[in-house]
Amino acid sequence: MSDATSSATNHAVDAAAPMPHVGHDDDGFDAYGKDPAVIRTLRPALDALLDRWFRLSIEGQSQVPTHGRVIFVANHGGALPWDTLVLLGALLRATGREVRPLVEDPVITAPFLGTLMSRLGGVRASQENAERLLSRDEAVLVFPEGMQGMGKTWGRRHQLQRFGRGGFVRLAVRTQTVLVPVAVVGGEETSPLLGKVEAFKALLPDMAPWLPITPLFPLLGPLGLLPLPARWRLRIGEPINPADHVSEEGDATAVNALAGRIRDRIQKDVGELVEARGGAWF
Repeated sequence: MSDATSSATNHAVDAAAPMPHVGHDDDGFDAYGKDPAVIRTLRPALDALLDRWFRLSIEGQSQVPTHGRVIFVANHGGALPWDTLVLLGALLRATGREVRPLVEDPVITAPFLGTLMSRLGGVRASQENAERLLSRDEAVLVFPEGMQGMGKTWGRRHQLQRFGRGGFVRLAVRTQTVLVPVAVVGGEETSPLLGKVEAFKALLPDMAPWLPITPLFPLLGPLGLLPLPARWRLRIGEPINPADHVSEEGDATAVNALAGRIRDRIQKDVGELVEARGGAWF
């Protein structure tokens, strides 16, 4: 769920290694672990979560391309990646498309959570993985704030962090893929991050860089990780053709300018959604 380019160095693929087949094997899985049977089984529960618990409202469904490659660009927030799950369900309903989120290492390698994300279509964030998916005309979801987005404490909620180095823009230019901004409100109230304990970072470097402190966790143990009934709002923006703004991916000035323009657009939409929603829970 991070900026694919900023993750490329950490997740580079050996150029001499064969490209994995991204189609489905005899058991229905693809090379990244996506399982259509799990998606079908969980969809009724996900629909109930979105409608009854989160009371989700979506604007701009008509903006979503129903076919062809596309990169959804969304803001990130909350101690746990509920926004990824919500977007998977919301975009599936809006278009019938199963979106593939690019997921940060601490999430995709986490016990249970990482496996669930993979079964639902999540893919470890890297340039190579993103390009393979887009070459098949799939829909990819990126969170350019990465772990900095999930690390925003309650006092900084709804304040977008830096969008990496514009890696998602370079990816879009290189693969000739349309960009669709998505503003998300609800994640930071569903799983409020009150503080972070970083003492375990050295002992567990492959896990989350901090232990989250929320109103219920670790006070209630695993039960404290359940989502609070926040009201969610999504706004899907107008698709952007990167070729209209960036002539070549090596133009850092143009790349950063477009990334900043998309970030500012999403920030504006987040502010308007928060104001229109009113109370976060009631």
